[in-house]
Amino acid sequence: MAHVAGKREFYAARGVATEILDQRALAEAEPHLRAGLAGGLLVPGDAVVYPPCAARYFIETAERRGTKLQIGRRVVEILRDGVQLEDSTRISAGVVVNAAGSWAPKLTPGVDVRPRKGHLVITDRYPGFVRHQLVELGYLKSAHSLSADSVAFNIQPRLTGQLLIGSSRQFGAEDSSVEHSMLVRMVARAGEFMPEIGGLLATRAWTGFRAATPDKLPLIGPWPENDRLFLATGHEGLGITTSLATGALLADQLMGRASRIPHAPYLPGRTFQHAEQT
Repeated sequence: MAHVAGKREFYAARGVATEILDQRALAEAEPHLRAGLAGGLLVPGDAVVYPPCAARYFIETAERRGTKLQIGRRVVEILRDGVQLEDSTRISAGVVVNAAGSWAPKLTPGVDVRPRKGHLVITDRYPGFVRHQLVELGYLKSAHSLSADSVAFNIQPRLTGQLLIGSSRQFGAEDSSVEHSMLVRMVARAGEFMPEIGGLLATRAWTGFRAATPDKLPLIGPWPENDRLFLATGHEGLGITTSLATGALLADQLMGRASRIPHAPYLPGRTFQHAEQT
């Protein structure tokens, strides 16, 4: 709870409203949490975005403004003046943005991005079982581990009544198949906070790969070896969350405008130098 107070001060300094819940208030807010938890931090303005809907909205908005979308035509090489597709077709471009996530190094060798595997489980419909997105306080410690496999309690209620349960992180795992042992660890961790989780019906489990950088910051800006190539990758699990800010940073750099967000911490040159040294 001492850490909770520190988090509240951090958010308050940035204009984010929070409320510290004691043991009783936490139990009233989320009755299915296990008894005896000391308390928590409520962030009333927190929200969850469903990525497929967000992506569709961005695509449709871009298309209304003249963007041409090509699906099923994979880029295999970034050229000096554009890209080459897998059918050998070339598309010319004044500027190319590599936003390929954990696959960015395949198109731009030297990009210091590593895939970090994660598992997710979604349940059947249980309306009202969970009322808020719940994240254990140790989540960030787990997320910042760069070596060991880790799990942490993170659960999100969907409007459908389904529950999205996470999360896990693995470095060096290249196989996209669901690993039973990791799934068991992840669900067991959730059960430590919500014992009744074990009695719910899961409908699907799957994996994905986060794009991770050594210093945990994304790569947004020009690639040092090609002034016509920009990167937008390395966001790990926050690509959708920070997509609007990433777009703004890219646009400002491309247009030579001053940005409301300092761009220096995210410039790809910092990890390029690191990769050269290592």
